[in-house]
Amino acid sequence: MAPKNTIASDGWLSIGPLLGSDVQRRDNDRMTSRGSGRVPSRWWAVAALAALVLVAAGLVQVVAGSRREALNLLVGTVLSVAVMAATAWWAFTTRRVWKRWLNIAIAVLAVANVVLGFLEFGFRQAAGATAIVAGSLTYAATARRALRPAPLWTAPDSSPAAGLGSPSGGPGSGGRGSATPGGLGADGDQGRPWLVVNPRSGDGKAGRVGLVEAARARGLRVHVLERGEDLVALAREAVAAGAGAVGVAGGDGSLGLVAKVAVEADVPFVCIPSGTRNHFAGDLGLDRADPLAALDAFTGAERRIDVGMVGERMFLNNVSLGAYADMVADPRYRAAKLATAHAVLPASLRGEHDLLQVDLRDADGREHPDVLVLLVAANSYELNGVRERLDGGVLQVSALRARTGAALAGLATRALARGGRVAGGSGWAQWTTTALRVSAPLAQLPAGIDGEAATLATPLEFRVLPQALRVLVPPALGPPAPRVRLQSWATVRRLVRIVDLSKPS
Repeated sequence: MAPKNTIASDGWLSIGPLLGSDVQRRDNDRMTSRGSGRVPSRWWAVAALAALVLVAAGLVQVVAGSRREALNLLVGTVLSVAVMAATAWWAFTTRRVWKRWLNIAIAVLAVANVVLGFLEFGFRQAAGATAIVAGSLTYAATARRALRPAPLWTAPDSSPAAGLGSPSGGPGSGGRGSATPGGLGADGDQGRPWLVVNPRSGDGKAGRVGLVEAARARGLRVHVLERGEDLVALAREAVAAGAGAVGVAGGDGSLGLVAKVAVEADVPFVCIPSGTRNHFAGDLGLDRADPLAALDAFTGAERRIDVGMVGERMFLNNVSLGAYADMVADPRYRAAKLATAHAVLPASLRGEHDLLQVDLRDADGREHPDVLVLLVAANSYELNGVRERLDGGVLQVSALRARTGAALAGLATRALARGGRVAGGSGWAQWTTTALRVSAPLAQLPAGIDGEAATLATPLEFRVLPQALRVLVPPALGPPAPRVRLQSWATVRRLVRIVDLSKPS
């Protein structure tokens, strides 16, 4: 849990005296700004609740008129998903080309069976199906609008930015912060933000968009990384020279190295997404397709986020051990990720390689003596691979042992039955903690740290450093919106409360 201090639970600096008089807290736990001119949330909430009534009416009509058809459709869908998972696994792991194509064909037929089943059901129950679809789409759109947070920061003034976001990062500075921490100093390079650019990341994305020129035009000190240069040493030299902030334009693997220097020196950190995947930038809320827009972070507001440590190595996303780490360590991985995955992983998934032997205990004290893949992440990933929070103060540990088509099909079926959540069992375990120790018979283990190959000495000591990293984000980014769980009764109760609290007194 994040400490109860001036840092809010969503990672943005807390409301109260830091925000000034232009921002107030609403009873429905959302931020609003006076004079924002927003359409009242009450009407969106009313529309969302009306859409739910339409969905309920459609369901009643379908259930009353379909008799056993709805149950047959549900059972058929679950079975088809299990077949798709198993055949996809076998298609990926088999050595024989004809078996691969056979399994692909079976998977396609399973998909077609689901699609045709829903189409047939929809035609037979046209009125109810139309009501359900229309109501669901309307509910999804209007509920998100009703629960969407209003902008936290007031609009920045139009004068040129004097410097970096201040430690308070509040709207009193127009989203710009003070000039003290990292503004463009009048005394040479003192206080000037520093940015290192990896020109090879993302197949040369930085060069294609003119990132170096754009950064220098903003007055940043820019260093173009050459092969063989020590990124950590460069960052430390920049801090010693008085850099008010340090930034990285590259892939996820470069970020943790410079972030550690930023934490040690207590200077702000900036992420410019110019790599291939840029998972951390996506979780932070940046537009991964527009590295130039991320340069606005140097005059933006500040967030505090967690970082993970394994020994003395820092990670911002995750550390992987086992089959995935073996794939990352392959020399072919950087140039051809998919081809390398198909060349390396199937042998492990066919059971030709032993599981990784570890001494690992979960939060309940259960032992996990071997794993196919072990993933330790800074904060929790959702099923879609995205982290809702970067300041939860926990490590998420995921241990996968299933490595056969049948085992994977079982996991997929259980996940479908639980609404996307995979229940723990013999093939899978997941829990959260603040510290973790992983021992192994081997003196060293190959690992993937934020997607970069590394070798770590055992035992591995993982820990989380809550809100240790000061991250600057563009002023236009705003606070991260909490995920709206549309299927939750809590969401419905929030909508009812919005309608009730918004009534004129």
